[in-house]
Amino acid sequence: MSILKHYFYISLYFLLPLQVYSQADKWERVTLSDYENKKIRYSDFVYDPNVRTVQLYTLGGNTINKQLNLPITSLQKRVPILLEFDVFGDDADYYEAELVHCNRDWTPSELQPIEFMKDFNSFKLNDFDFSMNTRVPFVHFKFQLPSVQMSGNYIIKVYREGKKQDLIITKRFIVSEESASIGASVEDRIGGQRRYQQQINVLVNYRNLVSVNYKRDFSVCILQNGRWDNALENLKPRFIRGHENVLDYSYTNGENSFMGSNEFRVFETSSINGGGPSNSSTDVLKNFNRVRLHSDLVRNGKAFNQQQNDYNGGYVIHSFGKQEPWLESDYMEVVFNLKADAPFQGTVYAYGAFSEWQLNDEYKLLYDASKKAYVGSALLKQGRYDYMYTVLDNSQTKRDDRIIEGSFNLTKNIYNIIVYYRGPGDRADRVVAIKNINTNR
Repeated sequence: MSILKHYFYISLYFLLPLQVYSQADKWERVTLSDYENKKIRYSDFVYDPNVRTVQLYTLGGNTINKQLNLPITSLQKRVPILLEFDVFGDDADYYEAELVHCNRDWTPSELQPIEFMKDFNSFKLNDFDFSMNTRVPFVHFKFQLPSVQMSGNYIIKVYREGKKQDLIITKRFIVSEESASIGASVEDRIGGQRRYQQQINVLVNYRNLVSVNYKRDFSVCILQNGRWDNALENLKPRFIRGHENVLDYSYTNGENSFMGSNEFRVFETSSINGGGPSNSSTDVLKNFNRVRLHSDLVRNGKAFNQQQNDYNGGYVIHSFGKQEPWLESDYMEVVFNLKADAPFQGTVYAYGAFSEWQLNDEYKLLYDASKKAYVGSALLKQGRYDYMYTVLDNSQTKRDDRIIEGSFNLTKNIYNIIVYYRGPGDRADRVVAIKNINTNR
């Protein structure tokens, strides 16, 4: 696989004013001490630093690579969802998994497992293999999730066999029942933010679903590229067209707007010899290989540069010439380098789907005054990765990508629209419709 980079340039030269996000930040910062706390988080989280490259995706669809599929299926189509992950070492431990049904706010619902699945809610992860011809040994696990009988938000939690409190993974997935339909469009926001933001207008046809209080019974959640760290959640209808069975979620004050952000940066480590236009050099060390990426530049205030083939923040495990990429792809130390004449007022992180969209200390960069650059490194499995840089302010309360990456309303993004409903007699929230739309700029 090669990276073919096609660019076109649009003459937009302006410095992005750093104003407040329209969406609330829901990001997490992860430090080494977090691995010692096994309290369950109803989010995408890895509880053991030796557990790596956790992916949860559907096996259907026409996506170029199924690893990029979001873990979203429906009761009607029942497309299987697959969990894959590695554990460092050459000895296999034993793990179990179970499912948790959640409400729209990702708190556990009051439903018992017998109400949302036919199987006994405890599954052994018996499908595993050892890495082959890699310098960093690991055990690779696969698990196809069981079918469920009710729509909604779900968490799969994985823990050491017989020790439910000893968690190693929690991952979100969604099951829809397709009882409603969605019409949606991406528009430029009116006003001073129009050059930086994308507004998503939504209409929901609720068909025959019964409601006595539409603003209580229905809500909409919008994700940008499948991310939960900047999701717009619990949106309520602005207008109700009762004679058409339509709920209108078209706002004017930015409640349904996202920063367009920028196209993702890309690097590829599929070749053990380096290769790829993003890589500067490869060093062979005692226990692993090190890949140094070319120096990155700050993009805020620069011309918009539309890269044609990024993965919207995702990543794909791949290794040239290998028949079993999950088992034969090695872990390599990837060295990030971001040029900056002076340090920013805060901490810089590299992040993307590979970091679960979290600010993980493993991907933190430190400023080197002698190089006038931020430098950091992390062990990542061979493949192709999208990434960005972000700045966590000194108070550690606000994260801002735009300081480094800028933001444009022309950026290509995919928006995932989820409609939640709880009708009369329901004891948990259901997902009654899902739709994906592309900005198609």
